[in-house]
Amino acid sequence: MYLFVKVLTHFTLWLFCKRISLYNRASAQVETPMVLGCNHPNSFLDAIVIGAQMKNRVHFISRSDVFKKAWVRAILKSVNMIPIYRMRDGKHNLSKNDETFEITREILQRGEHVLIFVEGFCKYQTTLQLPLKKGAPRMLVQGWQDGVDLKLLPVWVRYSSFFDFPKEIDINFGTPFGKEILKGHEENGAAMFVINKQTEIQLQFLSGIKNPQRPVLNKAILFVPAMLAVITHVLFYMPLQQLAWKFRGAQFYDSILFCLIAFLYPVYMLLVAFIFYSVLGIWGGLAALVGLPLLAKAYVMWK
Repeated sequence: MYLFVKVLTHFTLWLFCKRISLYNRASAQVETPMVLGCNHPNSFLDAIVIGAQMKNRVHFISRSDVFKKAWVRAILKSVNMIPIYRMRDGKHNLSKNDETFEITREILQRGEHVLIFVEGFCKYQTTLQLPLKKGAPRMLVQGWQDGVDLKLLPVWVRYSSFFDFPKEIDINFGTPFGKEILKGHEENGAAMFVINKQTEIQLQFLSGIKNPQRPVLNKAILFVPAMLAVITHVLFYMPLQQLAWKFRGAQFYDSILFCLIAFLYPVYMLLVAFIFYSVLGIWGGLAALVGLPLLAKAYVMWK
């Protein structure tokens, strides 16, 4: 399920974004176990866009309230989501975090990645929200005590807009760091402070990096296919946009819209291809299957 969703995510990001730019791309290729310490401006879309860039398998720490329904919990766990419990979820639930950290401990011992949002909450913002929480340092310290050569990779994600479509996204990767930063500060409290300070320094630096714009085709060349995209996609896109818009106040708009497109656009492509196949035969069906996403991309680049 994870690999299927990752492929689907890459395809949808290609449709959803005018540009995705990576800074320090080499850090995303590291295969040794890492904790990804990320900022959190745009709900679970942050995890989607960052996780898709990583070469190694990523597991995601996510707010526990989305796990309440059994069928939702099953789906989320199938794509490597792990619940974290906060005070607002009830003080009696905080003890469940011991199980969460035990799960992440086993994941890191297997050599995989864990993504955690170091600010501890989601807020539409373009600056780092301080102080950083203790979840990431706790994982690092535990990993080192287990003898795991564990690193923390700071990651900053920035969007051109939280509501407009299409998106331009910058994903800035820092430099992974490990136990060498402690320099004698081995006691847990001191170690966690040093880890958060290094994470803060890197994230503040990464937040200021502006990735260069890529040259695009002349808009005049894209105009006709972009208008054809409007004609062929308006009945698909507008209802999804309206549905996702209902979640805007809860900071879920972008994430809900992305997921709706990811899972329903392939269905729409197949439906249109079947109609063309019924009328024009096999070549008509293939033309629709290939042409629809190309027209959609032309609109994204033109807009």
